Amino acid sequence: MRTEGSQRPTLRLVGDGVENNGSASTTYGPVRAGLTTSQRTQSQALSESLNVLERKTQDLESRFLEACVTLNTVTARLVELGLFGIKTNTTEEDKC
Repeated sequence: MRTEGSQRPTLRLVGDGVENNGSASTTYGPVRAGLTTSQRTQSQALSESLNVLERKTQDLESRFLEACVTLNTVTARLVELGLFGIKTNTTEEDKC
């Protein structure tokens, strides 16, 4: 590790990087390969969950509104064709 210009450390790969999976130093301390340095707080986890739920709710609302539009269109067409609606003229055959 060396510093040039700025006081931030830079990592330098020695060898091909395949042989050893040792630890490396960062500004946050030693880190092993594959581990992350940041840990989520409960507040962050809840915030992420809320965002996911909000996106899913928006998707469901969109689908629901699309289904309502389709239902209204189909119902209107059935009424036009006389296949759906309230009969205003009744005959004796209809009363049986």
